[in-house]
Amino acid sequence: MKELVLFDKTQNSILGNVRSDGDMLSLTDLWKAANSPNKKDPSTWQRRESTIELIDTVCNFLNTPKMGVLKSKRGKSNGGTWAHKNLALAYAKWLDPKLHILINEVFFQRIEEEKNPDLIADRYIKAYKKRGKDEKWIQERFEGKVVRNTFTSTLAKHGVKHDGFRQCTNAIYSPLFGVLVYDYIHKETPSAIDVYRGRTELEITKIIRDSTIVSRDSIVVFK
Repeated sequence: MKELVLFDKTQNSILGNVRSDGDMLSLTDLWKAANSPNKKDPSTWQRRESTIELIDTVCNFLNTPKMGVLKSKRGKSNGGTWAHKNLALAYAKWLDPKLHILINEVFFQRIEEEKNPDLIADRYIKAYKKRGKDEKWIQERFEGKVVRNTFTSTLAKHGVKHDGFRQCTNAIYSPLFGVLVYDYIHKETPSAIDVYRGRTELEITKIIRDSTIVSRDSIVVFK
């Protein structure tokens, strides 16, 4: 079996290519990350007696049916075998010891970040710097995230649900960008979404100011 390389030339973890959806991880991506070893694919692992017992245990612990912890999806963007993180960790251990160690390291890092949230900020900054972003861009991005979370949280407290968030987003941003912003960005891929891209400092300040004003003072009612 080809030796697993945990980091690429830029020291990015191979786990960066493993898709996740809530508590679910792509076993297919883990298998590919381990260089797709023969007889160690997700389907083979699922047929093992120890795996069947583990799946039952996880289902009982989480009080959920099997489809809640293990499922197969079709499609290019989200296809493959997906499993709850507890199962994914067990699969990684069986798949490749090095991969198991790497996932454990990430897990322990998250525990430390829960104890010291500053570590989350450090990881956030480091990740964007690897993408070539400078500190000014990172600061603006972070401030935008904080404002957006405050904005949506305030709307939720005032009873806004479902499509209401889209309407509020369009009402705030569309006059500046000249398009229905929410509708536009959700047609793009996640990596392409960036409402600050190409904006001047004045425009970014206006976005933050307007969102903050609405978050702090407004009660929005939709008819």
